[in-house]
Amino acid sequence: MAFGRQRSAEEEPDKAKAIPEAESQPIVQAATQARAAGRRIFTCAVTVGSSTGSGIGLGAGRIKRRDAGPLIEEIESLGWRLERLDHVWEQTEHTTAMHAAVIKGITVAHMQFRIADSA
Repeated sequence: MAFGRQRSAEEEPDKAKAIPEAESQPIVQAATQARAAGRRIFTCAVTVGSSTGSGIGLGAGRIKRRDAGPLIEEIESLGWRLERLDHVWEQTEHTTAMHAAVIKGITVAHMQFRIADSA
């Protein structure tokens, strides 16, 4: 018996692209400002995936992933340490036609950073 989710033919798990600069740079700027303001904790959220799936079990789903690693590394280079990372799936659309449902959603990474120990 197989455990876990089966991948569709359209899913490319090893080809996740980095978060686009237009989305990552405002987060990095906010981390820089929080550090300059003396904050000890910084939180942010970024979309790291999207999915479309059929509710009739035909495996007609599509998943796109984005790599948050470069963003995390850049924030940590500012003196923050990643303390917590949670992924939350949020439904964005639900369509029903002819007894079949199509559900779309995004996966959001919620990150909590703390000032890194300088020891």
